[in-house]
Amino acid sequence: MMEAALWSSCPPTHQLYHDDPYATTATATVLSVSGHFAVFDRSLFYAESGGQVADQGTINGARVVDVQKAGGRPFQLPNGEVATVESVFCHEFAEPCTLTVGESVTMEIDWERRFRNMQMHTLAHFLFHATGEYLEANGQTRSTRGCHISDSSARFDFGCSIPSEAVPVIQERVVALLASSPEAVVTALPDTHDVFVWRSGDIVIPCGGTHVNHPKEIQGTVTVRRRTKGRNGTRLYIELDRDATG
Repeated sequence: MMEAALWSSCPPTHQLYHDDPYATTATATVLSVSGHFAVFDRSLFYAESGGQVADQGTINGARVVDVQKAGGRPFQLPNGEVATVESVFCHEFAEPCTLTVGESVTMEIDWERRFRNMQMHTLAHFLFHATGEYLEANGQTRSTRGCHISDSSARFDFGCSIPSEAVPVIQERVVALLASSPEAVVTALPDTHDVFVWRSGDIVIPCGGTHVNHPKEIQGTVTVRRRTKGRNGTRLYIELDRDATG
């Protein structure tokens, strides 16, 4: 169990993946250790947030199975939502942690998992945008109740009813965006090092996740699926068959 004593006296973790999401190794210094958990001054690992699952990998050869945020302060995004910034990253190990405070360590992420997460997070942005276009064209307002992004699929829960006939329309639009959108540009919002604005063409989305630089790095067949979610709610999934072409 992760206790407050582990992280409460630690400064915010510097998030190295914002400097370079394609970096696979880095060094850091141990700030705190307790049981299966450790905190470092900086981290290459993405901590679970914004719907995106955490990175996994190794630190000094020991397996990291999860990374969670603790503490932080609220930060209002341009779209009115509130994110938590300046958090401490708590790394969970598969076995009790044997690191010592002040020790320098080598971090190595599971790159295949990270890259797949980056692909799916980028696809999630295209799904979000394409769904918004469809809803606006049909006199509805886009609102979300949650999302989840892993290396195999992504989903959004929308607070409105989206009919089944919308699915092929949205899927076709996602595929078109994937084929035509330019390289993404990511810029930091003022007064924070945790939240950025992701831009690809006319699509602009506040986000602190990891993404591929260019849509051309997403190869395979895209599928959008739908299911109802509660009263007047719809869950849309987007999946990528990386072994297929199309």
